Amino acid sequence: MLRIKPITKNNIHDFSGTSYDKMSIEQKQRMIMGSIDKVHEGSYFEFFVVYDDNKVIGFMSLLAHSKHIISCSPEIKKEFHGKGFGKAAETLALKYAKDKGFTIAVATVNDDNNASISLHEKLGFELAKKYHNKKGLLMRYYIKLL
Repeated sequence: MLRIKPITKNNIHDFSGTSYDKMSIEQKQRMIMGSIDKVHEGSYFEFFVVYDDNKVIGFMSLLAHSKHIISCSPEIKKEFHGKGFGKAAETLALKYAKDKGFTIAVATVNDDNNASISLHEKLGFELAKKYHNKKGLLMRYYIKLL
């Protein structure tokens, strides 16, 4: 059964197979403590572990942009891609955000990330605009009412 749970200090070694694994121990610890404190750079922040039964299959973060707007960022381990886990986990996280009072979800996706584009469109996100970020990469900005 798929579920999301807030990250704890005990999860610091569960990042293998994700981009978070490249972070230093100190960076991981700061991220975990930010989630426990529910704040990152002055904004509401929570980081979740995605479990299928008792196996860690990925992570999900929520970051507030305002009182009503939240971004939700999934990262499912590669070995679990294409099995619907991302969609199920993001659905749970968006429900959690809605229950906390957020009314709008946004997502920023690289224009060449077909899996994330497909995921957000399946979840009912609407493409609001395309733009080039500071690094010159073409990005898609999605929005969804919760």
